[in-house]
Amino acid sequence: MEINIWIFCINKLLNLNKPNKMRYLQNSLFIVLISCLSIPCFSQKVDFDKVVTPTEMGTRDLKEYLVQLAWMNSPENEALELEQTLREFELKSEKKDWTNDVRFSVNLNENNFRKEDTIFIGTPGISGNGASNSLFPIFNFNASVSLGTFVNRKNKVGIAEQRVKIAESNINQKKLRVRYEILRRYEEYEMQEETLKAVTQAEQSASEAYLLITDLFKADKETFENYNSANTTYHSAVEKRIKANADLAIAKLKIEEMIGISFDEAQRMRK
Repeated sequence: MEINIWIFCINKLLNLNKPNKMRYLQNSLFIVLISCLSIPCFSQKVDFDKVVTPTEMGTRDLKEYLVQLAWMNSPENEALELEQTLREFELKSEKKDWTNDVRFSVNLNENNFRKEDTIFIGTPGISGNGASNSLFPIFNFNASVSLGTFVNRKNKVGIAEQRVKIAESNINQKKLRVRYEILRRYEEYEMQEETLKAVTQAEQSASEAYLLITDLFKADKETFENYNSANTTYHSAVEKRIKANADLAIAKLKIEEMIGISFDEAQRMRK
């Protein structure tokens, strides 16, 4: 888009006379600048199922499997998921909470069900006209609801929905951190693994040189200074190899701290 604008402006500029070139050049630069600033930036929505692969999907990639294990075997992450589930239950409850303020009542006139209240003509000591002493109405039906229930319901449901979204956002943020941390520790492990290979090879070379110079020194064909230097180099290489081996073991332990199982077992399961 910017290229086409520049081509158009240049062609137009070449066809103008000299007095108008400067003015047109200024206007063209302004148009190009505005066009560059107005280009929409298309943002990509993060798919958090790719940040941490769901357990039911599975993965053959070792790194992705380590991320999956680190998420699945963390009590802290489980607590976050339980928090989200709790918020979802609260949202469902809030949507139905209005039913608690709806009240129904039925009042029955018990006099209509008592046989002794019926009066007959000629009953001694009681005057009457033969009519029943029933009272009306026989029953009353009432229903009531609080107006505030419907006024505040939208706000309460909205608050519950936002709590669900906050819980979900906390989980997504933690997924990003877990992924970064486990991949960082894996890269550190691979670096220590390569370092161990290098120092092991250096130790082997130092050992061969040390043995050769030792034999020459014993045969009085090498000086003590060279022998001593070879001895120092060899033992320094041994020390570096021991340290590199320990660093590799620690890097492995850091991974196991997050995945909850042996790193060697995790490797075997991906083969």
